[in-house]
Amino acid sequence: MSYTLDEIKVQMENAGISDLWGTKREVKELPKILNDNEIIKYGCSGFNDNNTVLCLCTNQRILFLDKGLLYGIKSTEIPLDMVNGVSYEKGLIFGKIAITNGANVTKLEQIDKKDAPIMADTIKKEAMNYKESLQAKNNDNLSIQHEASNNTDDLIKQLKELKKLVDEGILTQEEFKAKKKQLLGL
Repeated sequence: MSYTLDEIKVQMENAGISDLWGTKREVKELPKILNDNEIIKYGCSGFNDNNTVLCLCTNQRILFLDKGLLYGIKSTEIPLDMVNGVSYEKGLIFGKIAITNGANVTKLEQIDKKDAPIMADTIKKEAMNYKESLQAKNNDNLSIQHEASNNTDDLIKQLKELKKLVDEGILTQEEFKAKKKQLLGL
């Protein structure tokens, strides 16, 4: 299930997005572009590569959308875990944002000066949140792997102890095999 245009407009309103100058066509394309569990955190319009674009920061990525008159839509994205830095400048009327990811710097220019710090701070915050959630998932996976490793170590230890009991004549071979099957869940 993907979002409807009305649901996206509500998300944009909830995020406090006010400047959509020249990006109505891009907004209409969003139902085809946003993922089901993607939430818009902030956005604005500006210039990227001399074209008017809609720039959105979601809980997963930064999107730059440009719906051309003659061509379809050009979508550029930066995954939040790839963001290394964000900076902004404010002039008398307009602001600028520079997003660094690896060796690339993506610039968004001629944005409303009040949107520049909000957008930069939102990108920083969401990138940090996204990286922390990925780290938590990795920690959970490591914990599960560690637990499985411990369970395997315990199982091997139990089987060795049972084998000693067989060697000492306390358990029969049949009793050992039955217990081994039980421990292995066979």
